[in-house]
Amino acid sequence: MDIAIINGSVVDGTGAPGVRADVGIMDDRIVAVGQLTERAGRTIDAAGRIVAPGFIDVHAHSDFALLRDPLNPEKVMQGVTTNIIGNCALSPAPVDDTVRMFFENLLQHVLGTVNIRWKDFAELLHVYEADGVAPNLKSLAGQGTIRMAVMGIENRPPDAREMQAMQRHLSAAMEAGALGVSTGLMYPPGSFAESDELTELTRVVSEYDGMYATHMRNEDDDLLESLEEAIRIGKEAGVPVQISHHKAVGKRNWGKVKESLAMIDAARDSGLDIDCDVYPYTAFSTILGPLLPEVERFPETPVLISGARFDKSLVGRYAHEVAAERGQTLLECATDINQSEEGAVTVVGFGMCQEDVDTVMRHPHTMIGSDGIESDSGQPHPRAYGTFARVLGEYARERGVVTIEEGVHKMTGQGAAKFRLSDRGEIAVGKFADIVVFDPETIADVATYQEPRQHPAGIDWVLINGRVAVESGVQHEVRPGRVLRHSAAT
Repeated sequence: MDIAIINGSVVDGTGAPGVRADVGIMDDRIVAVGQLTERAGRTIDAAGRIVAPGFIDVHAHSDFALLRDPLNPEKVMQGVTTNIIGNCALSPAPVDDTVRMFFENLLQHVLGTVNIRWKDFAELLHVYEADGVAPNLKSLAGQGTIRMAVMGIENRPPDAREMQAMQRHLSAAMEAGALGVSTGLMYPPGSFAESDELTELTRVVSEYDGMYATHMRNEDDDLLESLEEAIRIGKEAGVPVQISHHKAVGKRNWGKVKESLAMIDAARDSGLDIDCDVYPYTAFSTILGPLLPEVERFPETPVLISGARFDKSLVGRYAHEVAAERGQTLLECATDINQSEEGAVTVVGFGMCQEDVDTVMRHPHTMIGSDGIESDSGQPHPRAYGTFARVLGEYARERGVVTIEEGVHKMTGQGAAKFRLSDRGEIAVGKFADIVVFDPETIADVATYQEPRQHPAGIDWVLINGRVAVESGVQHEVRPGRVLRHSAAT
């Protein structure tokens, strides 16, 4: 064997109780689980530690971060060995002049700078492979990017020619290895699409045994209606559905997740493969523009400015404090800031309640996704650095919302099954050696809203495809990750 991990407690990713066992690795695979008698080229003593499958971020926005820094330390240092990217309708491909201008003029101030070197989805995946990446990645195709490449930012239904062009783009992405299609129905231009358009487009995905992942049209007053739309699209298109970062925003909507989870259960009972994911925080993060209509409807939601294109003095301040200083209403202030920053301003909104987050996390069909953006400027939401350690530290060890085994399952085996990650997500013979070794007594997120760029405590070792990426809490400059293409691709 190349590596033996000995004396640890194996939590295998299935939800089963942890057991004392050693793990043997040869090349990129696990070859033994149990009491090892063979010698190995390298031995890792995991006494007092838990040995778990590498964590899977089922809702990542690491698309551009992986191109900017393929080591992706924000994720790897918290035990993430696979990112599911292309979420919320925003994949980096396909690219035409309109899409390029959108990325370069706006998103580089939100997602970070990047050199666009591709035109279509196949070329994008080849760029990741040529550069090399530390964690594995698998990508959805973004409906918003596809619509922009065909229709620009026009707010109207597509004609027959445009619909066919969007279907061709999506089919090409699926042929290249996309997992399915994602929507971000809160954001233009994806938000301009009506349900019938989305269903017709998503039918392409069904031909490739793909899936539909959605940032729904609304997560506050119209949460239930938006979930109903997602369920309908999944049923009519004949595809599995993933509800992204499930939550209820605004005090008057707190508690609605009980109804929405019941709707998910009912849809599953009717035969639809539908699940959701959640991040372990009571604050969301987004760009300011789409929130403007909500500013006066939810005055009780404090909004922290986390990134700005020009006026960096705004970063780290609350919008209501800036408004008071300027003698403006909150809406006037937010509108002015959005205009002066040319739309490139990100915010963190404290709009959810802890009871709802706990309720969603406990649900048996909920996985963990960070929804974090590893930006190279501003103060990103701490979820980009601490999501997975926070689940195991606060939610499992400290508050018992889930057990350690349940938390690990939600971050590994459950996501692997949903997102078609063959031979990953479990500690078992024959599986790929994506492994995290952590201290259950000390694992914790330390990133804060004011100082988010801090790696978590208690994660000692991370192995990706059998290679050591993190050793004794220090990341190596290796890129053992792989581009994982959807298995139904031709």
